[in-house]
Amino acid sequence: MTALLLDRRAFVTAALAVSVAGLAGCATPASEARSGPIPFLTATAAKVGTSDDYQIAWDAAGVDHVVIYAGSTPSPVLTGEPVARGRGKDSITVSMPAVGARPYFTLVPDRGAPLVIADRALHLPSIANLRDIGGYRTTDGRWVKMGLLFRSDQLDRVSDADLKAMEGLGLRLVADLRTESERTREPDRLPRGSQPLILDVAGDSEGSLGGDMRKAMAAIAAGKGAELLTAANRDFVSLGSARRAYAGLLDELNGAPILYHCTAGKDRTGWASAVILTLLGVPRETVMADYLASNVYLKAKNERAKEMLAKSNSPIDPAHLDPVMTVRASYLEAAFDEVAKRYGSFDAYVREGLGLGDAEMEALKSTYLQG
Repeated sequence: MTALLLDRRAFVTAALAVSVAGLAGCATPASEARSGPIPFLTATAAKVGTSDDYQIAWDAAGVDHVVIYAGSTPSPVLTGEPVARGRGKDSITVSMPAVGARPYFTLVPDRGAPLVIADRALHLPSIANLRDIGGYRTTDGRWVKMGLLFRSDQLDRVSDADLKAMEGLGLRLVADLRTESERTREPDRLPRGSQPLILDVAGDSEGSLGGDMRKAMAAIAAGKGAELLTAANRDFVSLGSARRAYAGLLDELNGAPILYHCTAGKDRTGWASAVILTLLGVPRETVMADYLASNVYLKAKNERAKEMLAKSNSPIDPAHLDPVMTVRASYLEAAFDEVAKRYGSFDAYVREGLGLGDAEMEALKSTYLQG
């Protein structure tokens, strides 16, 4: 692997370093990149700590060289000065100082179609679990487009600075999957230009999922948090309100940027993401990885909550919060098991439970997949 630290103002120096590594002059210019399938088997971009650096890694089948361009929107950038060059399988660190906007990277191979990726995380301190669900490869070799589908936790505590940063996403709609009591207690703060959409997943629930906090707290205090969340995930499939909410969300997916959220952004939001990604053809193991990533993004937030509980006079053991503040593979599996039990297959669930036909499903794939 090569590891180069690049910035746009020092590209000449970087290009010389690449030449020493034996790569200079070997990459096909972006304007000459051939069309066809996207050859990348894997591709990721991730911000390095709190620095201006981004680690970009990829593996492209049958490709010798890749040229990387940077932009501030999800649209491919195929001309201008590259920020990096690499081999068909490589990992490179790119410095993007004072960009001011979320950077997108266009990976242009010497064979096949280019791919646009970005760091899925938005790194906004007051919205820990805000992230893009794009940048995943499907079973047929296409990729979910980035910059269009966002998931997050609660938006009532968004700082002014983070709210301003959210405006850069160009959100048309913010779908709220929470209950009426949650919305009343913690109303959303929305970025300018976006419209609210209420989709109460738990509206038909008579249990803790529907807002009976006394029942929920009793179950948590008794150490039955895992059972509570397992049952809730089954309800995401079986409840009429849940089916209407998720169907309503799918109906709004027309290619304009949209964000959907609940309180922690992991359960109701987690199933929404699982439905969308599965429908688009993302393999189950990738869907599960996206689901479990909430544990990483919410770790600091959860630790603060447990510390506050420990300092209070609550009779609840802070350790009993872990099953309800995190996600487990068994929770999502419970939802998929409920799909199989009630509908026989995920395809039948989408058709019969959510009301999507062949035309609607193909339209979603055409809208949200590249390649």
